Amino acid sequence: MTSMSRPRNVVIFHADQMRADALGCAGNPARCTPNIDALAAGGTRFTRHIAGNPVCMPSRACFFTGLYCTGHGVWTNGVALPRRQYTRIDEQFEKWAGIRIVPEPPTMADVFGAAGYDTACFGKLHFTPSLAPLEYGYPESKAMWEAGRNDGWNGPYYGFRHVELTQGHGEAPCELGHYAQWLQANHPEVVRAVAEGRKTAHRPVPGLDDLYASALPSDLHNSTWIGQRACDYILRQRPADRPFFLFCGFPDPHHAFTPSADTLSKLGHLPVPEPGDPDGRGLEGHPGLAAQRPDRIANFTPEQRACIYRYTNAMVHQIDCAVGLVMEALRSAGLEEDTVVVFTSDHGDFLCDHGLLRKWVFATDCLLRVPFILRSPGLDLPKVIDRPMSNVDVLPTLCGLTGVTPPPYLHGRDAVAAHRSGQQYPVFAHASTGWPQLVNLTCYDGRYRYTIFPNGGFAELFDHATDPAETRNLAREGGPSEAIRRLRDEIARAMLKTWNPIHGCVAAW
Repeated sequence: MTSMSRPRNVVIFHADQMRADALGCAGNPARCTPNIDALAAGGTRFTRHIAGNPVCMPSRACFFTGLYCTGHGVWTNGVALPRRQYTRIDEQFEKWAGIRIVPEPPTMADVFGAAGYDTACFGKLHFTPSLAPLEYGYPESKAMWEAGRNDGWNGPYYGFRHVELTQGHGEAPCELGHYAQWLQANHPEVVRAVAEGRKTAHRPVPGLDDLYASALPSDLHNSTWIGQRACDYILRQRPADRPFFLFCGFPDPHHAFTPSADTLSKLGHLPVPEPGDPDGRGLEGHPGLAAQRPDRIANFTPEQRACIYRYTNAMVHQIDCAVGLVMEALRSAGLEEDTVVVFTSDHGDFLCDHGLLRKWVFATDCLLRVPFILRSPGLDLPKVIDRPMSNVDVLPTLCGLTGVTPPPYLHGRDAVAAHRSGQQYPVFAHASTGWPQLVNLTCYDGRYRYTIFPNGGFAELFDHATDPAETRNLAREGGPSEAIRRLRDEIARAMLKTWNPIHGCVAAW
């Protein structure tokens, strides 16, 4: 199975829409993440960890497959990660032609399962669209849950032997999914209270109807449930004769901004950072603002902006408490020193940077740079590594740490091996909304972010050494030309190397 005498388990904590600076160890003045900060203190924090796409499904596909969007085919939300089980296939034509019309890029769960690991997920995955019609048969679609087609189903799913899923964000997980079924069966009075509270809750920021304190108590919140289910798996349910690969997918702190009221009451007074580039100077002339605009908040007062951040901090804290539960379960089971642990996210949130809120399908550092903490006992690495790392690097890195053979033709690299060898390499991101003029390609090196709109006649260059908030687009000022040429050439080489036109995509909004 592995080259090691004692196979290592893998635990991944994966948040949704969490910025790199959300953690206390990364500078959040609220210091609301003591458990995650402790994880960083015992491991390594990569400060320049870049998502392959600024929205959920494409970024998660990058993370799970080790391929950029040009390789796995998930170019936007609403496109399923290719899997033959969920695609109509002409098998007779395949036999005649000698090809597979729908090749399947293996996921992390596929890879570790094939290596003999038990694979389990609690929480959010988002491999298939939530808005797909029933006839597509996608297990993560609302239609499947509403029709009762997922009753009694726990996988297998994209390589996971066992799954218990959440559905949606904010209070929506109380309505559909495995967590909703548990909550409705055991605490129906809470479900009713949440529904009633949604109607009467105070909205402290005018215009933001999805920001309010939830009546869902923190001890029954989906973040807590994910942590508790992971603990049950570690302490009682996992096969004792095999290592395990465990994924904890938290729906938070993705909007809606609805932390539990009891959590918010403890954190609502804590300090928050000032937004970066609040007037949006760094986005002047940006084509992504002209076509289909993201949420602008220019009319919000400083206190209203701070309120948004405080509600987000409360959601982050609830995740942190769940991380603490799982780490304690590993210690209780005597597995902490035999387990590789990762904490990360799929993408960030403007959170008032550039005068915007939530996310959109173009590159900014607050959307693409996300937390990445790696704890692997016995691993001799610095506490902080600043060189770029992509989320496509996670799969080969975990394979390197466990001795599991990675799939061939990955776009990602083993980040630990690269650090030890002193290797420096750029990382990339892709985004699109379907309009050719808004397709954008991004390259990060150790200093700059360069983004080009090949069909839109627009480019960005930000120097993070002198302008971390991205307030000054150097490409609009004509330089530095050497850096622009070099990074543009890196993008061209990456496209030639990673583009794979054969993955069939099925869009199912």
